[in-house]
Amino acid sequence: MSFAGILGNKRLIQRLSAEIAERPYHAYLFIGPGGIGKALVANALAHSVLCERSPGENFCCAVERCPARKSEADSSLARAAATELHCACCSACVQIAVGVHPDFILARRNPKRTEVLIEQVRDFIESLAVRPSRGARRIGIIDDAETLNLPAQNALLKTLEEPPAQTVIFLVSKSERALLDTIRSRTRPVRFGLLQPAEIQAILKARAMLSEEKAGAIARLARGSVARALALAAGAEPPISELVRALDGAATMDFVQAHSLAQQFFSSRDEAADNFELIARILEEMLCFKLLGAAMNPPTPEVAAIMMHFARSVDTETIGILFQRTLEAHTAVNEMANPRLQAENWWMTVASVLRGG
Repeated sequence: MSFAGILGNKRLIQRLSAEIAERPYHAYLFIGPGGIGKALVANALAHSVLCERSPGENFCCAVERCPARKSEADSSLARAAATELHCACCSACVQIAVGVHPDFILARRNPKRTEVLIEQVRDFIESLAVRPSRGARRIGIIDDAETLNLPAQNALLKTLEEPPAQTVIFLVSKSERALLDTIRSRTRPVRFGLLQPAEIQAILKARAMLSEEKAGAIARLARGSVARALALAAGAEPPISELVRALDGAATMDFVQAHSLAQQFFSSRDEAADNFELIARILEEMLCFKLLGAAMNPPTPEVAAIMMHFARSVDTETIGILFQRTLEAHTAVNEMANPRLQAENWWMTVASVLRGG
């Protein structure tokens, strides 16, 4: 299926594929918001190098339909898929999907932990030091690279300075500022953009089997992220009503209320980043309404009424200040600041600004 099953960033993927086939850089840093396919592209590039049937752009693994990949979360199911579900991929592509190819090394954060551990990085470095056994190169991927702590980054630095021969490394990160300058300077940065609603709509129709209308509605709420769109399709609703209601009453907010909101909606880094981005988009719609007369697009009549009340009762300059503070908080969270502390400070700042402070 080659790269045809990956929607979004098409030209970027084509350039990367051509570069890696001819003269790859020793290490790449894939940067962009979560859920837009950075890790999927890194994985697909590994297939393009290591595929034994048709290496290159037309590697044989059907990324979006591979039964081994669909069972990847459960190693026993993945192995069964590789042998019993009549996968059309070559043996190398199946082994990459299952995670057992000798020339494919993957390190990523355990969902139960907040960081990629230094022990994982040491194992990663040790595996890369071995010469390729089946393919022309060894491919190493570190996903969630923004969660590498300082010792782990320092351990990785020597490998990036003196990479083993015939090796390509991909670091996949939501934020380049979470990484040391010395790490960034020894990798080639590749910036991925958000997906367009039409692209997300097509993915939802194919993967979630949604109707055209429902897929389009969710795609508009997904804010460029396939992961967020799939979560919404599975029934996860963003807390837009709660956040808009809290924003509308923030002028009378005290620290106890700010602390409660931080605990409820900003307890993890991913949740805080998502909700700060959601608030930023709400404020952006209000600014467009006040400055340009543009229509706001709230999901429910209740949210519409609250947004309209806030937009009419707060002047444009104040909304602009709140928008800027929200972007700053979002950036700080992506740069590994404490999410709950950022949220507490943000809500207290909102209260102060709305009171004329």
